[in-house]
Amino acid sequence: MGSISFWMCLVMTICTWNKTIGCTWMKTLPRSPSMFQVFSNNTITMLQKMGHEVSREPQITFPDKQYRQVNNFKADEQMAFILHTLNAIKKLYSSGKYESTAWDQKGVDKFMNDLYRQTSELDQCVKAMKTRQSKSVKRVNKKMSLHFKFLKNYLKREDYSASGWEDIRTVVLAHLQRLDTTLSSQ
Repeated sequence: MGSISFWMCLVMTICTWNKTIGCTWMKTLPRSPSMFQVFSNNTITMLQKMGHEVSREPQITFPDKQYRQVNNFKADEQMAFILHTLNAIKKLYSSGKYESTAWDQKGVDKFMNDLYRQTSELDQCVKAMKTRQSKSVKRVNKKMSLHFKFLKNYLKREDYSASGWEDIRTVVLAHLQRLDTTLSSQ
C-alpha cells in the first residue's frame, strides 16, 4: 500500500511540475532581466538603428485604447496578447519587400530571428498555461488584427516605399516599447 501511495505522489508531482515551474522565458531573477526582456530590448534597439529621423508624422493612429485595456488583463492573458501582437509584427515584416529602404539586410535578419525566438518561446508558454481567452481579450486581439491589417494595406498603398516602411517602423517601434512596458507592469 505504501509503494502505491509513493508512485501516485510521484506521478502527480511530475504531471504538475510544468505548471509550478511556469514560464521560465518570462521569469526574472533578482536584479536581472528575463530572457524575454533581453530579446525585447534587442529588437527595440535593432529597430531603432534600422531607421532614421523622419520629417513628417506618420498618418497612422496608434491603438492606445487597446493597450490600456490590456493593463487590466491577468498575466496569462497579457502574455497571450503580447504573443498575438508579436506574431502580427512578424507577419508584417515577413513580406520581405523592403528593397526601397537603406536597411542593412543583416540587421533585418537579426531583428526577424529575435522576433521569431520571442514568438516561439512565448507560444510554448501560452500553450503550457492553457490560457482561455475571455471575450475582452478576444475583442482586443480582433481590434489589433484590424490595426495590423491597416498597416499592411498602408504599406501597399505606399507601394512599399522607403517612407512607407519608415512610418511602419516608427509604429512598430512604439508597439514593441508598449509591449515591453506591459510586461514590466506584471
